[in-house]
Amino acid sequence: MKNRRIHRTEESASIHLAGHDVAYTLKRSSARRTLALGLRDGGRVVVNAPFRLPRGHIDGFLRQHADWLLQRLLRQPEPMIWRDGMVLPLLGRELRLVHRGLAGPMPSQLSLFDQDVGQDAESPVLEGDRLICPGGRGSLEARVMLWYRQQAGIWLDQRLEHLCREQGIAQPAWRLSNARTRWGSLSPAGVVSLNWRLIKASPEEIDYVICHELAHFRQRNHSAAFWAEVARLCPGHESARRRLKEHGPHYFEF
Repeated sequence: MKNRRIHRTEESASIHLAGHDVAYTLKRSSARRTLALGLRDGGRVVVNAPFRLPRGHIDGFLRQHADWLLQRLLRQPEPMIWRDGMVLPLLGRELRLVHRGLAGPMPSQLSLFDQDVGQDAESPVLEGDRLICPGGRGSLEARVMLWYRQQAGIWLDQRLEHLCREQGIAQPAWRLSNARTRWGSLSPAGVVSLNWRLIKASPEEIDYVICHELAHFRQRNHSAAFWAEVARLCPGHESARRRLKEHGPHYFEF
């Protein structure tokens, strides 16, 4: 008996529920027999449906679960207040943000890697477990976010280069991503995207994500063969994967 080919499609859709326009991703598969509704990190609504199920049935399913869905979508997280003394994650550890205003001497260390990344007099400086940020409070968030992206560009490039060299493969082109729900991806052209928020995760979690994307060069799917390739590139990746899933919502707070 021949294996039947599985057909899949993915599209963006929306529906009006109790006065709210709700956007969602509709994923159809010929292998599915039931409807499923899920809410991914970042508030992305996903509906999994049988391949030929009429749209009216899907809309009815969403209306049936409107209370559950809206309750979760409209639950607003506490706004982050950027202030002196707040705790920030970096490479799996915690930093204490020190806001020094416009006055006071600054230490000479420029970055995690002693590299000048074009910082000015108001750029944050890492000193032990403290991130010292001068300048006005109104731009505190913007300056810290820029610093994080700069450090992510340096660290992720070094880890990608190291892991490729270790495996004897050419380093692919890559870019920093600002995705709200994905840690990494591989484009059809072979460009790796890595989320800058990975700089908050532990080195083990970072290496897992990089190896995950490198494995897609051989297996453009998530089959058993793909996970075998991940295991080859990143032995013991299961632990890092579990930790990333557990801590991921914290990393996505900003």
